[in-house]
Amino acid sequence: MLSPKQRQFLKAQAHHLKPVMHVGKGGVTPAQAAELDTMVDSLELVKVKINPNSFEDEATAAAALCGAVAGLQHVWTIGHTLLLFRPSRTKPTRYTLPG
Repeated sequence: MLSPKQRQFLKAQAHHLKPVMHVGKGGVTPAQAAELDTMVDSLELVKVKINPNSFEDEATAAAALCGAVAGLQHVWTIGHTLLLFRPSRTKPTRYTLPG
């Protein structure tokens, strides 16, 4: 579980990032979850955009993604954009979280 200080740090680091995945009308699919698992291993901090025509709301999509991808943590939601984080499993992390 992330502390408020760690969430604030990750939000600041993600300010310049663009969404790497879009969740559309079909909602979160197993293929999207598998692709996100691969992406988050190399990027660690990712933004996911929930399209307005999606049948899932942001909270449901975040819960589905975090449940499908082991170790993934929901950092923040603003509007239709989710910020998700998981430290890399294959290389040293780029984001050393504060105490």
